[in-house]
Amino acid sequence: MKFYDDVNEEDEFTEEEISLANGFCEACDKELLRDYDEEEYDIIISHLMFSQKGEYLRKAIDRARKEFPDDPEFVIWQTRYYIWNDQRDEAQQFMQRILRHFPASAELYEEMAFIAYTFHFNLNVRELVSKAIAISPSSNAYFILTNLYLDKNNVDKAYDCFMEAYRYDNGVVYNLDLLIQSRNSQRSDRFEAELDFSERLCREFPLLKQIWVMAGTLRAMASHHREALEAFEFAASIEPEALLYFAIAQEHFHLEQYEKSMEYCRLANSMSEDSTAYVLMGKNLRKMHRYDDSLVHLLKADERDIDFPFAFSEIVQTLSEMGRMEDIPDFIDRFYQAEHLSLDKLEWVLDCLAAENTEVAFDQLCRSAENQFQTSEQYCAWLTEFCYLVHFPKTAIRILKENFADSPDPDIYEHIGYFFALLHLADNDPKSAIWHLQNALILNEEGIFEDFLEIDTFQLYTQYPDVQYLVSPYSDQYSDVRNN
Repeated sequence: MKFYDDVNEEDEFTEEEISLANGFCEACDKELLRDYDEEEYDIIISHLMFSQKGEYLRKAIDRARKEFPDDPEFVIWQTRYYIWNDQRDEAQQFMQRILRHFPASAELYEEMAFIAYTFHFNLNVRELVSKAIAISPSSNAYFILTNLYLDKNNVDKAYDCFMEAYRYDNGVVYNLDLLIQSRNSQRSDRFEAELDFSERLCREFPLLKQIWVMAGTLRAMASHHREALEAFEFAASIEPEALLYFAIAQEHFHLEQYEKSMEYCRLANSMSEDSTAYVLMGKNLRKMHRYDDSLVHLLKADERDIDFPFAFSEIVQTLSEMGRMEDIPDFIDRFYQAEHLSLDKLEWVLDCLAAENTEVAFDQLCRSAENQFQTSEQYCAWLTEFCYLVHFPKTAIRILKENFADSPDPDIYEHIGYFFALLHLADNDPKSAIWHLQNALILNEEGIFEDFLEIDTFQLYTQYPDVQYLVSPYSDQYSDVRNN
């Protein structure tokens, strides 16, 4: 097993492999299981995990471990199953038990070290890697050590370990993204080490595209946009691809070179049309004050992907710069009539309107959201939470009063007091909040509406002791939330 995949096809299965896995499931249903060898079990388990057939997966792992008790591969699959099934505590306990009793194996030590490192388990990763190397040095083990030294900001050691990993398997260079732990933030403790490490690799592998992509990504994260542009351009000169052209377009945008950015967006779309490229073109055109053209490209982004929400925030920004904030609700309503406006899209627009402090448009779109929900109670709960979180409580209070305060629906009647209580707290009106909370508690003998406890416990129980006093009799529910 490798911790990286130099061909990026680990999720592809042949018809024969799929048939083998499906045959195992059918045999389980009929209780007519035949014998499988180790390779066949590995294929079956891989496909069942990929296709998320949990019950069959558990049976396959149990049978494989029983039939091949000394094979570390199936112990590793058991560990992966626990993690896949979100049983992290069980996974760690199982790993600790296995490491005490299972025969020494480089493969086992490597995989357990990788899992412990990835999921921050309480195991000595360095010790596990050292044991693996003592048995059989490998690219896997040195790859983990590279990460450990980057964590310590020891770039010299990290570089040496990576070169050892490369010596055992040069495919390691094709998955350098696994070494960028900073992700999208330079606040990571190891960001500067990663940046230095990437520069050293550029000197060691001057013609390897993946190295330059890694360097460009880190430079961009550090806002070194001119240097990032150079890295991405060099990578594209080695092997052009749509994602690289888009990365170049982004760096030109950051450098305020909008015509150049447009040029590379078009190049990216000529290879593989993508909604994000249309969004970036829209942003470029807005920066050039070509607002109508900007709207055209932003709408293209949405047309290409009905579930793509990001264009809407740019549309709101464009209309705002045009001085047409009052047109936003009508624009969205017209669009809503033409196609299904998902809740994700709607919330994206509402976030923008809240940021722009556009109360009239915000109110109108909040009201239009009701048809996204199967029940009025679900809508009221969403409206309360959303307006609470984006600091527009008055809008939700107004809509609830006008449309739901006298609702005969028993679910709304029982819970609306909690909604009003939260919103009045957010509106700095604790007196009204306490009154609504008292009424809600009188109507609900079984306990407190769960959402009331979950939204903002610090404000509820620290800033407003009267709220704490009212909910304290419901000690079981209250203590769980307070402890969290």
